Amino acid sequence: MFSVLVDGRTVDTVDDDESVTVEIGGDDTTYRCSSCGNALSETADGHWLDECGGADCPDADPDNEGKGGGHVPAAVPLSWCNHVRVHADESQDSVTVYLRVGTKSFALAARRIPDDAESVLAGRLLLDVPHPDAPGGHGPLTPLRDGTYLIGS
Repeated sequence: MFSVLVDGRTVDTVDDDESVTVEIGGDDTTYRCSSCGNALSETADGHWLDECGGADCPDADPDNEGKGGGHVPAAVPLSWCNHVRVHADESQDSVTVYLRVGTKSFALAARRIPDDAESVLAGRLLLDVPHPDAPGGHGPLTPLRDGTYLIGS
């Protein structure tokens, strides 16, 4: 059912599983210093410390008086996403993408209404997306514009 590509190369699958899961991240680092690369954590008073609790960056630019030799935080790309899974269900003629952000999950599904359904939608494709009033465990969604939501409060 699936052809899995990793960096543009086809990967052989062991069985006919109809799901592909990608775990993202690994070390749970959400910020790194853009100068030295150390993982950073923000303190309650807005300072950035590395894994050893140090506020001084070993690679700080001595000419940058504004930072005073401190770390320069930069968000780690995709650190906000824990998990992505794609599931194809032939019995439902659907494909669902599951996305986990922190402890909240979201699902986006495309499905086809059977051709023989007694409906004006027979044979048509539908897209189910999360929305603020949807039941389930997804995080709060605030509409920004049609089809775009702010996740969280």
